Parts: sequence; C-alpha cells; structure tokens
Amino acid sequence: MSTLGEKKTDRRVLRTKRNIRNAFLRLLAQKEMDKITIKEIAAEADVDRKTVYNYYTSVQSILEELENELVQNFEKALSKMNFGSMEKGMMAFHTLTELIEENLEVYGLLMKLDGHSRLMSKIKIYLKEKAREVIQDMHLNPEKVEIVVEFVTSGMFMAYRYWFNSDRQESLNDFTKDIMRLVMNGVVKYFQEE
Repeated sequence: MSTLGEKKTDRRVLRTKRNIRNAFLRLLAQKEMDKITIKEIAAEADVDRKTVYNYYTSVQSILEELENELVQNFEKALSKMNFGSMEKGMMAFHTLTELIEENLEVYGLLMKLDGHSRLMSKIKIYLKEKAREVIQDMHLNPEKVEIVVEFVTSGMFMAYRYWFNSDRQESLNDFTKDIMRLVMNGVVKYFQEE
C-alpha cells in the first residue's frame, strides 16, 4: 500500500515529466528536432538539465514516451471495440479521429517528423493486426489478405499524413468520412458518389 508521501511524489514526478514533454513540444513547434537540445528543454521547462536526465536519456527518449502514450491510448480505445465485421472494423476510423482531435497539435507535430517519429508505424502495426482479424473472416486467400491489409493501412496513413501537412480546409471528421468511403467502396464508387 502506498503512503501519502509516495502519492505526492508520484504526482510531482508526473507533473515534472509532463512539463518536460510540453517544453519539448513547444520547441518542436519552433524548430527541427535535430536542433533541440536537453539544455533547451530544461530551460523551457524551468528545470535543471539533471532533472531532465533523471527521466529521459535523450531528446529521442522524450519523443518515444510521447509516441508510446499515444499508441497506448489508441490501443486502449480500440481494445473495447468488436471487430467482428467490416462495418464494425470501420469504427476504428471514428476512434482514430476522436483520439487525433483530442491531441491534434501533438499529432500534427509528430506527423511532420519524417525520419524521427515512429508513431504512425506503431499505430499501423496495431491496425494491421485488427484489419487481419476482420478480413480473415471473409475466407480470402492469405496472400490476398496481406495485400488488402497493407493497401488499406498504408493508404489510410499516407492520407492522414497528407491532411496534417495540408492547409486542413476540410475538417478531420469530413476527411475521415472520405477515407472510410474510399476503403469501403473503392475509388471508382467514391467518384460515382460525388
């Protein structure tokens, strides 16, 4: 059983780590990740460099913790869903949209980190597993399942990356509906519906 002192320490640790991560994100909004140093993060978070090093080994480790937290939130939300059919599987799009909207600025910053962020590949791996579950129920040739899974997940993520790097004139919700229509109906039907 934890004592009152441990609970206070835990909250203090969480608050300090959150301040460090927020400082990192503020700097990331201003400059490229390669140009960010622990010293700058410490100054921005108003803590000593030693404090940053108590929790993180590098700037990359701060990024990894942020990514892992976002992926865990995504997995947690999707784990509650039933993927028994294609229609239910498509609810993942709605869940993804809600999670992105909750952390829009963070996702936007991480989407622009071409060689640095592995957030999308981490989410893609998880989504591929779920997509396989849905598609395998269709009794397709296993090679065809892999083609479909790769096509859908890769296309979806490249489309989201495009949206984040665009001027975002279309709302994320409307954009997600377009992606869902493309996945469910294909390109030809998508244009026929226009």
